[in-house]
Amino acid sequence: MAKNITFELSTVNLGPHEALSTKVQISSLEMGIYANNGTGKTFLSRAFRLSSKEELDSNDSNKLLTIGKNNGSFKFKISNTAEPGIFRELEFSINKDKIPIISKNTTGYLFRVFNDDYIKENLEGLKYKPNGEIDGYILGKEKIDLSKEKEELEKTKIELGLKERELKSKIAKAIEDLDSLSIRKNTGEYQNINYNNLFNSALNIVESEKFGDLITKHNQLKALPDNLQDLRNVSYLKKTTTPDQIIAFLDEKFTKSSIADGFKTKIKNKQAFIETGINLFKENNTNECPFCEQNLEENALKLIDQYLEYLSETEATQIKKANDLLSQLDLEKKENIETLKTFKNLEIEYLKNQKYIPSLANINLKEIKDLTELDSDYKTINTALKKKKDDISISLLNENIKIAIKNILLWIQDQNEKIQENSLIIKSFNDKKNNISSEKLDLNKRLCKARLIELKKAELETITEINNYNSKIKLLSDDILKKEQNEKVSKKQKVVETFTELLTKFFGSKYSFDDKTFCLKFKNHLLESNASDVLSNGEKSIVAFCYFIAETHKCINKEEDYNKLFFIIDDPISSQDFHFVYATSQIIRTLNKRFNIQRLRLIILTHNLEFMSIIIRNKIIDQKFILANNKLETLGNELIMPYEEHLRDVYEISQGTKNPSHTTPNSLRHILETINRFIAPDIELNAFCERIDNFADNEFLYSLMHDGSHGVLRLQKPYTDQMIKGACKVVSDYVLKDFAGQIKIITS
Repeated sequence: MAKNITFELSTVNLGPHEALSTKVQISSLEMGIYANNGTGKTFLSRAFRLSSKEELDSNDSNKLLTIGKNNGSFKFKISNTAEPGIFRELEFSINKDKIPIISKNTTGYLFRVFNDDYIKENLEGLKYKPNGEIDGYILGKEKIDLSKEKEELEKTKIELGLKERELKSKIAKAIEDLDSLSIRKNTGEYQNINYNNLFNSALNIVESEKFGDLITKHNQLKALPDNLQDLRNVSYLKKTTTPDQIIAFLDEKFTKSSIADGFKTKIKNKQAFIETGINLFKENNTNECPFCEQNLEENALKLIDQYLEYLSETEATQIKKANDLLSQLDLEKKENIETLKTFKNLEIEYLKNQKYIPSLANINLKEIKDLTELDSDYKTINTALKKKKDDISISLLNENIKIAIKNILLWIQDQNEKIQENSLIIKSFNDKKNNISSEKLDLNKRLCKARLIELKKAELETITEINNYNSKIKLLSDDILKKEQNEKVSKKQKVVETFTELLTKFFGSKYSFDDKTFCLKFKNHLLESNASDVLSNGEKSIVAFCYFIAETHKCINKEEDYNKLFFIIDDPISSQDFHFVYATSQIIRTLNKRFNIQRLRLIILTHNLEFMSIIIRNKIIDQKFILANNKLETLGNELIMPYEEHLRDVYEISQGTKNPSHTTPNSLRHILETINRFIAPDIELNAFCERIDNFADNEFLYSLMHDGSHGVLRLQKPYTDQMIKGACKVVSDYVLKDFAGQIKIITS
């Protein structure tokens, strides 16, 4: 048979197996493993049992760990050339005082493990009164023909698979696009791009820009100049009291000078010039003109006195104030114009570099209004001030002037508010420019969002089709399940039936089982609390094994689940008599028929060589190994089945195809002693041999067996080959007559 199955097993610090590593090719998963006591077979069964335990605790780790070690591991792997690409794996790690961690179980198997732990937990602790709390049903197959529905279901699953692969390839392309941009994989936005999120309606992703546009920004961000200077905002427009002074000045009525009007008119036109000259004249403290440096005559000095007199009066003072207000207003206007020019330059610089910062691409500086819109207001105020100079005795404040001044003040306030807003934008620009990694991260997140939105939009039709396929599959599956549920059987009922049947096979009418009290009966007496006292050690072992087999139904939910079973059986024959050992072997041999299993999966662990021989001779296992030196090695027939090898020698000698040898007497004795112990252990060998046809006629046969197989002084005469051949013929004929199957095995 082709060895197309690869069986791999490795452990670290698992009991005696500090570094077990095995990889063998086998033809089936019906295996027998022989191991001497203390070599760790029970630790292997415990390891497999972890996968089927409902609850794990730290004691499970401590029971498995090698003494003195703090951690260990177990790995089991099956692959089959008939199932290319499929790997059935079981992996777990153990740490001292901690719960085992099963990191992988892709076997698809239901492991059923029989060992001492099973007996202690399920029967010994309950004094061999099984727990009757068994709930649930095993769903059978609907007797009506569901092939059409199942064919439709399978077809839909195939179509779904094609669409899923198509969609997953598009997801892979989207991720590839992002990877080409060197986007970090640990961001939440990147990880959001997965199969499940395309169907997650609760996931609300928002991004206003397209993926392609954001790539352009991504490239612009990469092109950011290294030496780009910080932008500086314009200064705030000065808060001024000039408008308030103008209002007060225009509103007040002043007293005119008593000096002649002609002289005043002459001075008003050049008052500023005259004031400057007078001040210089006083500073020089001479009679020279401060402008032409000529000596001043009496008339000139008299004129200066008249100027001084005029300038000391109220009218001259107010005219000076009017001139000062006009100058001050004009100066502030020019300063504001300069601020506007500075802003224009700032705006140009910002617009030029704005493209490098994607998050600011759509954020522009607040525009500062042109001062020309206040020209008429300035003109109104200037005109009023000049008019006031002509006649300081009248009030010129009116509504138009108030509106003009208000407009100027509002303009200054409005522009300062915009400058304030711009300062935040400029600060943001500088901060982002100087911390470009943060800006890149933000843009990368936006790229991920945009790519997911784009993917979801582009694959909307495929997503809809997958949803429809899933809905159809659910409807078909529910319909099939509903029909299959029409035939179901109680798990408890199946456990009781199987347990009762197995007890009868082993004990006949001696022990039975009461399904109402869920306890054993001994000759119609309920053993509700004393079963452990009544049963012998061997009987306890048998009862435990029977219940283990029966309880298999508990882990089955659907009839198809029986084909997932994988039995691990560790020495089920402890303390059993020979006929019980044989019966146990036959129960194991028929597991596939009992559970209607298409392909039996079985590992038997034992330290009993005779039991190993039985399960091999009865073809219960196909693969036989010996566990030693931290690995599995093939076990030869000659080491475990000497009876068959002796019988083969004797039969071949009787047929003339082989010559007798010094081992032939020992072979004859071994055959007859084995049969004697099997069918009549209460009869001595010599008495047993007398029952064999032609044995008495071959008078030297008995002495040949003793003399030729014991290391004593030879007292008998030499035996010829013909005599020995005749003896072999007697024994071969006897086996052929009463046990023809044994001859058939060795000749097949």
